Amino acid sequence: MCRPKFIAFYFPQFHAIPENDIWWGKGFNDWDLVKKTRPLFRGHKQPRVPLDGIYYNPCQKETLIKQAQLAKSYGIDGFMMYHYWYDGKLLLEKPLETFLKNRDINVEFCICWANETWTRAWIGKPEEILIEQKHSEDEKLWTAHFNYLLPFFKDPRAIKKDGKPVFVVYQPHLIKNTKAMFRLWNELARQNGLEGLYYIANKNHSYTGNISFLECYDALLKFQPREAHNSKFFKERTIVDRMQFLRILPSSVFRYLQKFKYKLYDYKIIDSDKIWQIILSHAYKSEFSQYQLDIYESGYFEWDNTPRYNDKARIFTDPGRESKLKYLRELKNKAIENHAAFVFWNAWNEWSEGAHLEPDTSSEYENLEIVKEIFGTEN
Repeated sequence: MCRPKFIAFYFPQFHAIPENDIWWGKGFNDWDLVKKTRPLFRGHKQPRVPLDGIYYNPCQKETLIKQAQLAKSYGIDGFMMYHYWYDGKLLLEKPLETFLKNRDINVEFCICWANETWTRAWIGKPEEILIEQKHSEDEKLWTAHFNYLLPFFKDPRAIKKDGKPVFVVYQPHLIKNTKAMFRLWNELARQNGLEGLYYIANKNHSYTGNISFLECYDALLKFQPREAHNSKFFKERTIVDRMQFLRILPSSVFRYLQKFKYKLYDYKIIDSDKIWQIILSHAYKSEFSQYQLDIYESGYFEWDNTPRYNDKARIFTDPGRESKLKYLRELKNKAIENHAAFVFWNAWNEWSEGAHLEPDTSSEYENLEIVKEIFGTEN
């Protein structure tokens, strides 16, 4: 049996944009956070430094070609690329648009709509909104959004399932009228020669309240390590961690609770071996059996958001080479057993979350070599 495709999340915020110039200072991008990070304790692997010493700009064609070549040479089939749309306002769109214009960037891709409101949560001010995601119920805006994405959906490098381009929604519970929007998009897709879209709901915390939006999706993606850490199966959750159920509250109220939460905790170190036990023991199990959803798992090797949150960080430990090999092999085997088309990975280049397959001066190519050993062959 052929192996599932290995798809790594791709983060674009490594170039300046006018909005970030205003919000965070002239020329700001995530490399600024990465560079200024300092270790919080003895042995803390910070700051992360790219192996080649180049803090690249993903708007440059040459950078994307190099990344595509590196990824494919180590068994990575494609990137899930984040897309930012706010009722017609685009942010961080240049890397994706550069990718689209240059067919010699030879790697498959799908798009994930990062549909959250941006705030100053990094500095403990989640109530201060930078740009709001309103999810307006306006068919003209829905149509404009689809038309912007259509060239990506029709690109020959687009990852498909059942002949349909894959489209992931990062926070699916936030869309106000999923059924009407997706119905329109499917109609527009068929009018443009596509069979429709394959919709994946991303899950990184427990859904609360009305979950009927899931009936509009084809699949569910468990975003790790957050999904396992936020689940009832992780027994070491603090009272603060258990606040996820309060997401049912209006966003404005929940943001003030996040501010309170920020003041309560210091950095926390989480054992990745325990997280992986949850991931693997519950792999391809659905808590939403009332919906006919394909289930997709994701994995990670490390997660450390110190660059963003400093002494409020969540730090998921490095399990070590042998455990990484074991966990990834088991995840692949479970994907094959469950006929899953994809295994997702967090991440290709989330440097400010300490989750990256790109080599750094500490681990060099180790993580890529592990991926190649497990996913570098067809079987």
